[in-house]
Amino acid sequence: MRIDKPILTWTEADLELLRDDPYNLEDTNIEYKVQYSEDSNELRKDIVSFANSEVGGYILYGIRDDPFELIGMTRNKVDNLKNTIDHIINLNIDPHLDPPPILYPIYLSNGLYVLGVQVFPKQKGLYAIRRINNPNNPNFRSYSFWIRSDGRKRQLSMEEVNSYIINTDPYKKRIEVKIHFNTMIPDLGVERLVSINGVNKSIRPITINSYGFNIYDIDKAQWFGLWTRQPSLHPSTRFNTPLPTKLQDGDSCSAYYSIANLKEDLVDLNISLPAIIKGFINTNDGLFYSEKKN
Repeated sequence: MRIDKPILTWTEADLELLRDDPYNLEDTNIEYKVQYSEDSNELRKDIVSFANSEVGGYILYGIRDDPFELIGMTRNKVDNLKNTIDHIINLNIDPHLDPPPILYPIYLSNGLYVLGVQVFPKQKGLYAIRRINNPNNPNFRSYSFWIRSDGRKRQLSMEEVNSYIINTDPYKKRIEVKIHFNTMIPDLGVERLVSINGVNKSIRPITINSYGFNIYDIDKAQWFGLWTRQPSLHPSTRFNTPLPTKLQDGDSCSAYYSIANLKEDLVDLNISLPAIIKGFINTNDGLFYSEKKN
């Protein structure tokens, strides 16, 4: 179960929802802890791994996860833990967490508290943990990078770090391309279409020149390129975004193509089914591809 609401609005009733959920194991955006383990580096890893995820997350102190139990903490322990966390997260995390985590004591009917920590995701780039705090140490610029996946934190390899930085660099031109089958347009009745959709994911404009498909013939172990036809050759393309077009940050474009005509093109190319298809969008800055579809 995932509760996506500000931690400042959580009550014991929300914790009971987690308790009563049969799938209440720790997941991508929530972690339970009975108490603070006194390991400051482990706490930084927990915080940074959530902050480097797409949705952020929550750490709940005062809960046992297996079996799930609301244990709680005294108010004095909550206040001490809040001070400890505030101190730890301001050391050795680079850059500073922005916005910083919110710490909120959730009152329980037994007179104790669960301390909720809400961590917000970084919009671009990655947070890192500095291994050495002494600026005079030659390893002062040595970092580790952590992310949350499959309900646990893990360290990123340098290859993964490079990939994250490239994909979140706002100045690097990038089109997010998706391909969908069985799309329908009311004006075309029940004709089934395949659509290619692109969104500019950089802050710089990108000019779109053409759309198409890359098709992998499994029998021949070979890729083939297929450009979508002009409007005069196929009626569904009259709904396509006119090309060339310039997309600003967040702008999108779409192309539609009849599945029946796509099958005819495959026959003309002597490509046997099944085949693997991915959409592409051709720009002045190169080709951008969707994920593969069977």
